[in-house]
Amino acid sequence: MANNSESSNKVINLLNNGEFQSRETTSGTVGDLRNELDIPNDANVNVGGTVRQNDFELSDGDYVAYSSNNKVGG
Repeated sequence: MANNSESSNKVINLLNNGEFQSRETTSGTVGDLRNELDIPNDANVNVGGTVRQNDFELSDGDYVAYSSNNKVGG
């Protein structure tokens, strides 16, 4: 059975220390990215400014940010 998840490399813009940085990824979906980057299941993942579920497909050039719900302070 074929894997429907896109497996080619793409470049996303990942928020890191307050600025977006280009990062190459093989992840096809938000769920794949969670596994690749060890993003906790309780963290919100935003793609293009909208909270996305694990089955959301990533595209080349997407802006991605995530934060854990247990973060405090600023």
